[in-house]
Amino acid sequence: MKKALAVLVVLFLLTGITNAQVGKMAVEPNITLAIPLGDFADAYNMGFGGTVTFMYRVIPQMDLTGSIGYLRWGYKATDGSYSSIPFLVGARYYFSPGNIMPYAGAELGLHFSSASFEIPTYTVFGQTYGGGTASTSSTDFGLGFGGGALIKAGSNLTLDATLQYNLIASSGSYSFLSVEVGAKFGIN
Repeated sequence: MKKALAVLVVLFLLTGITNAQVGKMAVEPNITLAIPLGDFADAYNMGFGGTVTFMYRVIPQMDLTGSIGYLRWGYKATDGSYSSIPFLVGARYYFSPGNIMPYAGAELGLHFSSASFEIPTYTVFGQTYGGGTASTSSTDFGLGFGGGALIKAGSNLTLDATLQYNLIASSGSYSFLSVEVGAKFGIN
């Protein structure tokens, strides 16, 4: 998995070097609503967080992307939370130029995840058992695909709305829908 990520990063950098004449760059902070699906939804509440995405234009209708963020979900049954720091690379393909540009995109990379929860206490015949906090962390492969639309709001500002299916492949897979809203700022 680490080799595959290294190859993707090298390809991302080489593509940027060979297509430097296109070279438009942008950064996009997003607010994220993370809706758990399947078994993940049985144990966790809706999550929240944010991401920042860097975009590099390689051809007029395609950006390469790199993003990092923070997402957090609370447990339904006990006090505690599950959180993830996604570090993803990908691409977006824009279907039509104009003031409103629909697009499709895909990302893959790593999720640096951690979970912690309160251990309940029990008292039996005057003796107390349990209590405290348990935690764990892991690094897991992740991927996502979806689409959205860019809405031009100025010469260097574009609003963005994205809906994406995400999968974190850990010992038990976690899947969720992310609804992201943000603003894309041109930086060159």
